[in-house]
Amino acid sequence: MQKFDVICFDLGGVLLDISGVNDILGWLGNKQTLPEFWFKWLHSPAVKAFEAGLSSENEFIARVVKEFELPINEAEFEQSYRYWIKGVFNGTFALLSKLQKDYKLVCLSNTNTIHWPEVEATGILDFMQTAYVSFQMQAVKPDATIYQKMLADLNVPPERVLFFDDNQINVDAAIDCGIESYRVVGEGALENQLHALKLI
Repeated sequence: MQKFDVICFDLGGVLLDISGVNDILGWLGNKQTLPEFWFKWLHSPAVKAFEAGLSSENEFIARVVKEFELPINEAEFEQSYRYWIKGVFNGTFALLSKLQKDYKLVCLSNTNTIHWPEVEATGILDFMQTAYVSFQMQAVKPDATIYQKMLADLNVPPERVLFFDDNQINVDAAIDCGIESYRVVGEGALENQLHALKLI
């Protein structure tokens, strides 16, 4: 019997190229590493409120520019942020097509009303039986609530779910909820990890 019933994916950094985030690092003089930035981003009150569906786009944009002390105006940030998603990593559709023959595929993503239309346009959701989305669930990773809501909806034990995310803090939170989880970042990383787990 196979070990997992469900494979759950974060989207950005795992299946989707979100290299647009490098704009912020550049504005900040590249003084932070990407993991340092993501740690701060995931803990940002402005980001958490927006991605939990609890603030408007305009409120989010104004708060992020101020909170991160960005040396740009709100319009410049919005123009960059709207296009953080650059597309689907090479080979992703073929990989998901292979996996969906044996597993239920779902995604669990911190996202928002600005980025969600861009996600939908990639076609990645065609491979997902369910999309668990922070701004619709009013909960965000790495808070335990979002994992618990997903597990309740899936109605499977946590040990039957395999999860991939590009941020270690989200991986650790999933592990704390009993979900076997791995950090994968960038093109090819997911496929390599699946090979290591002997799932493909």
